[in-house]
Amino acid sequence: MAASVRELSRGFTRDRALAGERYLSDPALLGAYLLHFWPVSYSQALLCAAMMRRASGAMSAGAPSGPATVLDVGAGPGAVSLALLDSGATRVTACDRSAAALSLARRIAQERDQELATHTWDATGTAAPPRGPFDLIAMGHTLNELWAGHPDRIALRAELVQRLGALLAPGGRVLILEPALMSTAQEAIQVRDRLVKAGFAVELPCIWQGACPALPDGTCHGEFDWKRLPAMVRLAHAARIGRETLKTAWFVLRKASQTSTGSAVPRQGEPGAPTPGEAASPDGGLYRVVSDPLLSKSGRVRYLVCGPLGRFALSAQKGERGPGLAPFFRLARGDGIRFTGAVRRETGWGLDPRSTVDVVQRTPRLE
Repeated sequence: MAASVRELSRGFTRDRALAGERYLSDPALLGAYLLHFWPVSYSQALLCAAMMRRASGAMSAGAPSGPATVLDVGAGPGAVSLALLDSGATRVTACDRSAAALSLARRIAQERDQELATHTWDATGTAAPPRGPFDLIAMGHTLNELWAGHPDRIALRAELVQRLGALLAPGGRVLILEPALMSTAQEAIQVRDRLVKAGFAVELPCIWQGACPALPDGTCHGEFDWKRLPAMVRLAHAARIGRETLKTAWFVLRKASQTSTGSAVPRQGEPGAPTPGEAASPDGGLYRVVSDPLLSKSGRVRYLVCGPLGRFALSAQKGERGPGLAPFFRLARGDGIRFTGAVRRETGWGLDPRSTVDVVQRTPRLE
């Protein structure tokens, strides 16, 4: 089984030979997928759904709530579908081109005493998708497999999301989950940028609403801590693959013209939208941590953050003391922060003992 996990991992990440292929017809690869990759996708969706509920609760100033009706596009054996059911969705429709994969998804749901609707549909074909409306349309590790190698794949993927957007209920969202590989994450960001240009607003994890400043040479992804089952740890060790944290390039978007709880952040170019360098200081704005901590040669701890003024380095001298500075040295990728007392540096902005850092959105952890 470890050999099959390793083969599947190589086919997903290195040569990408198995991405989009019907590998589930091979019993050994199917077992590897269910024992290793299914729990990974399930956990990623569960954590992203938790961040969506937190954001929904913050915007409505009430109890967090999840979407009632969900369409899971490219559902396969149902990992994302079941994560969303476990996150409070009342009805999930899983659709995929493979009837065999959907049959397996129904079987897994039945063994968990859950009801899962299924619909056989090829997202690249001409047949109509399931009828809406849906509160959430999810695409878990799906877009990167569509039109792979096609010169217009980014445009085709963005157009698909736009077409599916017509199935959204008022205030509905689109959840996109993609692998955190450099190539797949960059392409996911390119799709994001096209959708923003077409009138979608990014609600999570992005705070900056313009074209992603990580491109063209960089990338960006989310990362979550999780506690794996002992059997998964043993299998990953035997397969010689690491999975200490969950990494994914993910976005939650909605049509900017739709009614939404809370006010939307203006997109770059719209009235009231900030641009890099427009404000004298980033103090007080909400920023997302988008890197692990980095230590410079001069002994400064540095994070990349992204928010109203775009993406830049925020740093403080290692060991610096200050009553409001301590949270800075315990930040994790994905945390939402506000800070004061930032001083412009040659490479970004710096903090000193008089500065304060407040973590207002903590990245969830899966125990």
